[in-house]
Amino acid sequence: MAGVTYDSGALIAGERNDRRMWALHVGFLAEEVVPVVPAPVLAETWRGGSRQASLSRMVAGCPSKR
Repeated sequence: MAGVTYDSGALIAGERNDRRMWALHVGFLAEEVVPVVPAPVLAETWRGGSRQASLSRMVAGCPSKR
C-alpha cells in the first residue's frame, strides 16, 4: 500500500481551495494512495470553526500519524 504524508503547506493549500492541491488529493484517493497527516501538522494548521470547511473535508479521509 502506497502512502503520502501531508505537511502544513499541503493542508493550508487545501484550506485555500488550491486547485493543484485538490487535484493531487483526489488523484491520490483515486489511485488508493493513503494520505497521512501527522498529528503535529494538524495541530499546527487547525484553528477550528466553519471557516475551515475545506480543510475538514480534506482531512476527513486521512489517518493521523503520531
